[in-house]
Amino acid sequence: MSLLFQHPALLGLLALAGLPVLVHLLSRARPPVYRFSNLEFLRRVLRSTARIRRPKDWLLLALRTLALFALAAAFAWPFLISDSASLPGEQSTVILLVDRSASMAAREGAGSRFDAACAQATRFLEQAKPDHANLIWIDAEPDAVFPDPGPNLSFLTDLLQQARPHPEAGALTAAFDLALRQLAKVSAHRELVIISDFQASAWRDFSPALPHNLVIRTQRVATSSPPNVAVSRLIPQPAEPVAGQDLTILTRVRNFSAVPVRTQLTLDADGARQSQPIDLPAWGEADAAFVLRPAAPGPLPISASIEADAFPADDARHAVVHVRDSLRLALTSPPASPEAKLLGKLARSLAWLEPVTDLTSDRRPDFHFISAWSGDRPADLRNAALAGTTVILRPAAACPLAALRTLLQLPANPVDGPLALEVSPAGWSVIPEESHPANQLFRAGDFGNPFAGTFRERLRLPASLASLPGIRPIASFADGIPALLEGPTDKASILLWNLPLDPAKTDWPTQGSFLPAIAEILLRTRPRSSAEPAYALPGTPLTWSSTDPAHAGALTLLGPAAEPIEITESTTADGTLWQSKAPATPGLYRWQISGQPIAFSAVNFPDSESDLRPLEATPAFGKLEASSDSLVRQAALAQGLPLWPWLALAGILCLMLESIIHTRQITNHKS
Repeated sequence: MSLLFQHPALLGLLALAGLPVLVHLLSRARPPVYRFSNLEFLRRVLRSTARIRRPKDWLLLALRTLALFALAAAFAWPFLISDSASLPGEQSTVILLVDRSASMAAREGAGSRFDAACAQATRFLEQAKPDHANLIWIDAEPDAVFPDPGPNLSFLTDLLQQARPHPEAGALTAAFDLALRQLAKVSAHRELVIISDFQASAWRDFSPALPHNLVIRTQRVATSSPPNVAVSRLIPQPAEPVAGQDLTILTRVRNFSAVPVRTQLTLDADGARQSQPIDLPAWGEADAAFVLRPAAPGPLPISASIEADAFPADDARHAVVHVRDSLRLALTSPPASPEAKLLGKLARSLAWLEPVTDLTSDRRPDFHFISAWSGDRPADLRNAALAGTTVILRPAAACPLAALRTLLQLPANPVDGPLALEVSPAGWSVIPEESHPANQLFRAGDFGNPFAGTFRERLRLPASLASLPGIRPIASFADGIPALLEGPTDKASILLWNLPLDPAKTDWPTQGSFLPAIAEILLRTRPRSSAEPAYALPGTPLTWSSTDPAHAGALTLLGPAAEPIEITESTTADGTLWQSKAPATPGLYRWQISGQPIAFSAVNFPDSESDLRPLEATPAFGKLEASSDSLVRQAALAQGLPLWPWLALAGILCLMLESIIHTRQITNHKS
């Protein structure tokens, strides 16, 4: 802080403060008349009437001196100004960074954090009166009101009064970069004003690089940590179910408060609703699962919601599940082989399994079963799994074990040789691995042993294969020889099948558990979803494209409340592209033609915005200590606080007090 005087030439008036001292020192007093009898009393009278005498009433002297000093200083018109203020006559430019991310909608007291931020920004502009200013919103896609800072402050204040928070995360780096690019064009006094709740999850690790000659002002509008409950996860498993197959919806609810909460969780699957209560510990979370069985193929919109709370923006979460009509199974085997006949019957028994023979089609098969594999082209088969096809291999006798290791990317072993075929008239039994999802249906025992029966032929696979990293056993023979192994990749799996399917070598196909066991193995090892996710981030436009010319000009978009959303249509090299004009907010959106939905888009509240706790201290960004003063006081100090009214008032008060004391002394003397 600095002390400046607008009329320094009048500082000479401060010399008037010495008048009371001179008056006290040099004033004469009329000697009183006394009747005396000796010279001693006369000496006392002479001392009290001397020209220069020691003051007797120090209080009156001090009050008179202070009064004249204060009144004289008031004429010099002093004012207090902050060290970061612009110099007199210097142009000032201010960039306001105002946070309007989702957490700013939290209510504290009578209004929201965003209301307080806009009020602070408005008062700052009115008090500071910068020569040029601009406003940049901190949201998903930060933008500035003006291309460059301008003098139209009234437009900015009007905009601040009309603005609303957006249900999206704030892109801090992009907002600061935009502000610094605009300030880099300014050579005069520059200020960056940051107004935010400084939500801890967003700002804790943010540390921008700022120029050394930039004045930083910060204002935190969060005064507490409002409690909040949010639906934070909604995951369908599998991501692309088959019509008639069970679909599990995994949900997670989080409690951002120090008080345990009990709420009701509701799942809505295109009108079909399920509910269950859920208990949340303080600062904890809880999971819940819902089971559906989609009856028809197509897009299935799903929403999970909880009871409304004080921060309702994150009380629901949405997903779109692509329900398929079938899974495609390709078979490489001699046409008359027992495996070919059995898998053909299997495809006819499972309505969702479609046998295919054309491997060159654009539609990649979901499964490729290769019988009597000799060990050739292991790299090509692995690439097929990486591309999204589950490869099921039943090695032939004498297949090199080294080829299996190459296929599964296992360490080579120089002592490996060809696989030996074992035959046993008594047969072997097979034990399922209970931890594998393919055997989950059979854990309770209601469907029996999925691998019931006797197996009289197998390959002598090393038992150590089942314990190698990246390998998941599905079933093993009673003596430890692997019967069915899974080597998962990023998109699909590679299954090593060591179970005969020839009725002459096993009675497994005659068991009642055979069909559900095969179905569960296929469903649980099917490729991970390759469909484009029907999700969009809040704050970004919704897009949808089609190559069907019948869709052109006929597509419409409905919002979460079935309200029409304005869209634009354009032609691209890949077909027609539709895009919403306004950024999307959380909810389910329906693309439709003639009132019939053809696709859905889900927009979810950003997880990072649900925890409403602010930082413990306002960040200083490495520039200077964050001030606890409000922006209004900072702006006032930047303009300069005039001190002359206070000095004048102090001088008047000193004179009044001196008059009161002097009057009392005279009264007491007379009495």
